[in-house]
Amino acid sequence: MEMASSLLPIIFYTLLSILVVFVIVFVYKLILTLDKTNVLLDDIYIKVKKLDNLFEVIDRGADTINSMTNKVVEVCIGAVSKLFRKRRKDEEDE
Repeated sequence: MEMASSLLPIIFYTLLSILVVFVIVFVYKLILTLDKTNVLLDDIYIKVKKLDNLFEVIDRGADTINSMTNKVVEVCIGAVSKLFRKRRKDEEDE
């Protein structure tokens, strides 16, 4: 019994020291991984900022094309409506 009471703390302290070393190594590797991730995310952020300008140019071009298309459609609708008005007037006159 005396041997177990003197051997048990030694086993616990040994296991505790192994656990502490394991946690230190794990945290160190975690910090390295987070640093690599931060570098990668910074690179992605810079590339996305560059693409934002491209998408803004595309958006402006699409808005310009849309406004020109709307004007062409308005002119076509106006011409067709004038044509139908003339036909109605001609039919009413007869």
